[in-house]
Amino acid sequence: MSRMRITEDRVARTLEGQSFDFKCTGCGNCCKGPGDVYFTESELKALKEYLNLSAWSFSRLKKKLIQDTIPGYYVHRSGDACLFLEDNRCAVYPVRPLQCRTFPFWPSNFNSKSNFRHLKKDCPGSMSGLGAALDAARVTARVQKTEAAFLQPQKDADDPIML
Repeated sequence: MSRMRITEDRVARTLEGQSFDFKCTGCGNCCKGPGDVYFTESELKALKEYLNLSAWSFSRLKKKLIQDTIPGYYVHRSGDACLFLEDNRCAVYPVRPLQCRTFPFWPSNFNSKSNFRHLKKDCPGSMSGLGAALDAARVTARVQKTEAAFLQPQKDADDPIML
């Protein structure tokens, strides 16, 4: 499969010569919808174990949690917020999916100035001065690591999706 990877040049153009910083403020905005959350079979099993669910309870959770599948992933389509968001906190934080663990270092957040403006507007921890300043090279490395990890479960997909 050939994919155009996000490049340092694209990230540098998006950042417009600025460094990027991020420190989570716990606002919960990244978990509020509408939106899709993608998780693998192993992440689903980790949720079951973390929540210490019986087979019956796990079956009920899966019915609420999974609205779709794509190669390598189950899809939770949230309307207002993620199913696991409680009082602006993740109820399954230690076992949250890759998508959640890697925010805001998603290719979509850095592939255009428009998307980056939305990130800054929606996420008070982005460009807040609270986190360590990262240059375009370090941001690109983090985004490419996210991209590679997210694509790996889709290795046999004809048309893989990306965050």
